[in-house]
Amino acid sequence: MAQAEQEQQRQQVEQQLRQNWRQVRYNILDQFGQVSTADLDAATDINDLIARIADKANHSERYVENRLRELVGVGVGVGIGRNNLGNDRINAGQQNRPFGAQ
Repeated sequence: MAQAEQEQQRQQVEQQLRQNWRQVRYNILDQFGQVSTADLDAATDINDLIARIADKANHSERYVENRLRELVGVGVGVGIGRNNLGNDRINAGQQNRPFGAQ
């Protein structure tokens, strides 16, 4: 996968996580039992979230990223960019804010 395509998918995952945070975080907690709500809510962006989960759950960052993509439906049988056109402007102000500060 090209670097630009991978970064675009990460941004889409982050957008979906922020839009559906309350629901998705319970799914994350179910899938990664070692992770606490405080760990999830303190993450400031998708890279931070992936790193926190990988560290606590003793999984690779790639594994965690793939599971998050599955949870939000990005890059798993979904056309890239098809569902989120224009959302980057809407969500631009949310970057670098903790996920729990919705």
